[in-house]
Amino acid sequence: MLKRGKVTEPGATRGAIVKAVQSTGPGKVGRPVGGGGTVTFEKLVRAAGEVLSEVGFEKLTSNAICARAGVTPPSFYHHFRDKYQVLEELAQRLLSKQNEAFRTWVGGYEESPNPVPSLEELERWFSTATDIVAREPGGIWTMRALRALPHLNHVRLEWQRQYTDQIFQLTRRFVQETDWPLLWTRIRILAEFGYVVDELVYEEDRVAKEIIICEAARLVHASLRSVFDAQQ
Repeated sequence: MLKRGKVTEPGATRGAIVKAVQSTGPGKVGRPVGGGGTVTFEKLVRAAGEVLSEVGFEKLTSNAICARAGVTPPSFYHHFRDKYQVLEELAQRLLSKQNEAFRTWVGGYEESPNPVPSLEELERWFSTATDIVAREPGGIWTMRALRALPHLNHVRLEWQRQYTDQIFQLTRRFVQETDWPLLWTRIRILAEFGYVVDELVYEEDRVAKEIIICEAARLVHASLRSVFDAQQ
């Protein structure tokens, strides 16, 4: 029987920490419903991803997106305020695909007697996440933009907290309630670390992707293991 205790995590109430995530994700950019508006919207998003992968977010412009999509600037501004809102849409789509894969990955742990996934399972997740980034149009630059642009801070934070809440809900039963704030905080740091791994795989050419993923899995495994070992 776990001991009951008061959770006193700074900046968050106990209810906020233990709350299960019910939504499919943070709020997204408004989209047109049906008709030609949807076609134009998708053309713009696809074109933005293509241009982004070629020039990066600093040189991305609405004119370049329009030229690639074959639409006029007024059409662009009918759907988006500026290039940052297009980047937000790209980020939401990328993170939504990662989260869909993540939900499938963690699904097997709902009834698991083991609080920490194996090294092999963690490696499989990191490989899946980085492959999604590589496949998504402009995916690598989108990940960079999430960290570099203040306009996208809220997107990154909301999704990372969602990942944290999902893992916390599955693992909190293995620790005393008085240690829930530590567990949530440790998982939150690891969620941030996961984004670093996504970037590092494609930016660090001095270390093979497989080695980065292997070492990242070891760090995550050891960090989580230390929390649960303390309960024994």
